[in-house]
Amino acid sequence: MDQTSRMINGAEAMATAFILAGVRIAYTFPITPQSEVMDYFAEQSGFTCINADSEYNVLAGAEGVLWSGQRCAVATASQGLILMSELMWEVSGNRLPLVMGVFNRGLKGPGWCLGSQHNDSLFMRDTGWLQFYCESAQEILDMVLIGFRLAERIQLPVMIAGDGFYLSHEREEVLVPSAAQAETFVGKRDASDMPLSRPPASYGGLVPPQKYYALFRQMHRDVEGSLEVFQEVSAEFEATFGRRYDPVEEADCDGADIVLISAGTISGTIRKALADAGNSGHKVGFLKLRAFRPFPLRQLRRAMLKGKKVAVLDRSLALGVGGIFGSELRTVFTNQPESRPLFSFVAGLGGLDVTPGMVTQLIDYVARTDSPPEGALFLTEAGIEE
Repeated sequence: MDQTSRMINGAEAMATAFILAGVRIAYTFPITPQSEVMDYFAEQSGFTCINADSEYNVLAGAEGVLWSGQRCAVATASQGLILMSELMWEVSGNRLPLVMGVFNRGLKGPGWCLGSQHNDSLFMRDTGWLQFYCESAQEILDMVLIGFRLAERIQLPVMIAGDGFYLSHEREEVLVPSAAQAETFVGKRDASDMPLSRPPASYGGLVPPQKYYALFRQMHRDVEGSLEVFQEVSAEFEATFGRRYDPVEEADCDGADIVLISAGTISGTIRKALADAGNSGHKVGFLKLRAFRPFPLRQLRRAMLKGKKVAVLDRSLALGVGGIFGSELRTVFTNQPESRPLFSFVAGLGGLDVTPGMVTQLIDYVARTDSPPEGALFLTEAGIEE
């Protein structure tokens, strides 16, 4: 395999992946911690980097590039992503296969916060965009390449998300494919079925309720069906590059006392905690959630039922409800003959560090508690608060 080892951060990995995918134009607007992606684009020869006057117009401009039959690079974070929200529905509704990178960052509520938090991308849960959460810079690079194949196969947009600063600014060793290898895997974009390729055509007009209903129903079915397509593309990626990406990664769940679930960079912390606590007397399995949309419900259910209890660790908070992944994972057991007690923990909001010691606290709490409380559990270094 023709791959080069490089020490780069997640922002460089994301930008490199877009270039390897054959993208030669980007619409950008600077926002921390995404700005380094834009900086990398601006340094490339033969690459057009258009600085729009807002994130709203970033997505509007990218739409135009997609309608022309070309690929476009877009990356954002936090408030920038929220400003795009109106157009997020339009991109998916028009079945435009845009791939966008997001470095997760807390949203402005009580005040500005630059630390990592998943609420920004999870705010877009229902827009029809596929969402994948990454643990490393390597995963960001690889998932962008996979994202183009997936988006263009099913004609829906794809979001590749990574924790801000933990991934965007920290350097690590990344295997970078050659341009020829990446081009062979991603392929050329086939825009022959785009409406503007066979005029007369129009888009964005009034849609009668019956047709509107039918279009959303079809998008729903295509999002569900994208899980199988993702698995096919991921298997091909593994055959080409030697790295496999499943919707859910499972470790040691058979007969576990606790199945612990999380996403993003917290995954590495959990592995460290489990390795350190190997002789604690508690058998703990781990599920890393990579694909959020499509939602791998059946895979999750099979794995969760292997343990006696389930604990979910979120870096997000739906106010008045609890962790967002935790809320969704409760649906896994809906109308099922079997279920498991599910403990929903919230930690790391605003980039607050999540340590191996905190994961150990979580495990000890779940092990000694028979029934989870109705609401969220807040986990900090000081302890657990119901």
